[in-house]
Amino acid sequence: MKKIFLFFLIVFLYKASYSQYLPEERPEDLRITYTATKGLMNSGETIYLSLDSCYYETSYQDIVNRFTFFITNKDMNELYEVFNKYEVEKMSSKMLDRPAPERIGDNLLIQWGDFYSINIANSGNYILYDKWLANWKKVVKNIRKYAKTQIDDRGRSFTIKFDESMSGKKVAMYLNNEFLYDNTLPDIGGQGFVVTLAAVPGDYYLRISISEPVTSEQFKLPIIEGTEINLALKGNLITLNP
Repeated sequence: MKKIFLFFLIVFLYKASYSQYLPEERPEDLRITYTATKGLMNSGETIYLSLDSCYYETSYQDIVNRFTFFITNKDMNELYEVFNKYEVEKMSSKMLDRPAPERIGDNLLIQWGDFYSINIANSGNYILYDKWLANWKKVVKNIRKYAKTQIDDRGRSFTIKFDESMSGKKVAMYLNNEFLYDNTLPDIGGQGFVVTLAAVPGDYYLRISISEPVTSEQFKLPIIEGTEINLALKGNLITLNP
């Protein structure tokens, strides 16, 4: 009898842990984890949402930046309505014909209770069926808006100052792997040329590329409000000035 009971308990837990049905009412302990990866670029981001706590995390090479925030009951209810409207519990993926673990993409894990979850994979060896792509974009957009609001609120100004050695150069800049700036610098006098930008305080890789001479350099830097980065060109080498 005990063996039979144990068997049915295991079956129940197995089925529960792979449940594909959202409850009619939003569970109080709903946890949402959205991850996006960029394959061989060794970078990614995570958005975690729950009523207890939320965080937004980015990773790039050896740098991880995270900040925490909170979400309201109202917002969580609205997001739950989005899940139902766009039928996340029905979304499914297929395996690619050929393994592609480096393929960029994103994934969603919805959890509640001790054993219930919905896991949607859309990266690496897995890709969503085409019929779900439009709905997936709507769901992701609604998850991302909470992190975007926080990023916009937390952005702080910093400056990049180019000295006269970079006069007239076409410069492109990236913060980690995100586009930051692309322009041709004016003629620069002795006072230098200053560009004011914004970022959430943290550690970053700043990559600068020049089209002529063709050269590129990357610097690992802490950025906080008021940070000033001074750049110069010495031959074909981009350098940081004190």
